[in-house]
Amino acid sequence: MEHRISHDNMDDLLKQLEEDYINALNNNQCENVEDFIEQFLFDSWDYNDRNIDMIKSVMSRYTQGEVYQTTFAGAFNEMVDHLQSKLSKLDKDNKYPMIHHNLGASILVAFVDGLVVQYYTGIYSVEDLREKTPQFKKTILAALCTDSLNE
Repeated sequence: MEHRISHDNMDDLLKQLEEDYINALNNNQCENVEDFIEQFLFDSWDYNDRNIDMIKSVMSRYTQGEVYQTTFAGAFNEMVDHLQSKLSKLDKDNKYPMIHHNLGASILVAFVDGLVVQYYTGIYSVEDLREKTPQFKKTILAALCTDSLNE
């Protein structure tokens, strides 16, 4: 993994979020990128819905300076690194070049996090997100097909 941080003094809720995220990635046993992303989206909608209070608490602590920026960013980067590693292993044929670029997993996370923010603000319900998942998946896969060398 590219990013490693000390978890010794990490906020317990942030540590739990990181552990849950990594466990969800490890438990996603899909054998190709397409199925993995679909499952990742469904898992994201369900997890965020079940854990909204914990996520809000961590974000509030972060904005109030109770969770250091370096710790928060480190935990986030570790989660993205795990995602990138998992995706890279699934894309043996390099069908999705962006996955193998350091921005690949970030694109997926940014897309999902943007939709989660819209869920939190009431624009989408979990049911809406689940219903629109096939279109979200197509959009994400199209972005990941981008040739990272043509920047």
